[in-house]
Amino acid sequence: MREARCLIAAPLFLAIAAPADAAEIRLRGSLLSSCILSLSTEGQLRMSDDPTVFGSEASGGQAATMTVVAIGATPTVNFTAPAIDAPSGFALSATAAIRYTSLGGSNQAYTSTASSSAQVRLLDTFTIHSRIVSTEGFQTGNYTVRTVATCQQ
Repeated sequence: MREARCLIAAPLFLAIAAPADAAEIRLRGSLLSSCILSLSTEGQLRMSDDPTVFGSEASGGQAATMTVVAIGATPTVNFTAPAIDAPSGFALSATAAIRYTSLGGSNQAYTSTASSSAQVRLLDTFTIHSRIVSTEGFQTGNYTVRTVATCQQ
């Protein structure tokens, strides 16, 4: 005789996890755009072969270098019109001018007026040259060409 086997199927209960409460995750921050200008090298003026020009590009002269570090947005660097500090009685007809280039592509020819450079980078280095032109020549003493650079974002 054959033995009969009987399989009894027991119901299988799977534990299905109920979805957990959703959690919203937020990461917040605030950014304040800023710009720092740092003069790395002060320029030096020297008399050129042309006795009417006293400038940084003459033999022995030196350009000023300035680093720009911006956070948040690319800045515009503004330069005021250059001014001359000279010995008392120096020719009033003399003019000061600056020119600058930067690693980021700024290229300003000599100008005696205010100028601006819209930057395309957050980090840049400017090379700034200056000169004084005086058709009346120069007297003995100390000379300085001043310009003020500011950063605007």
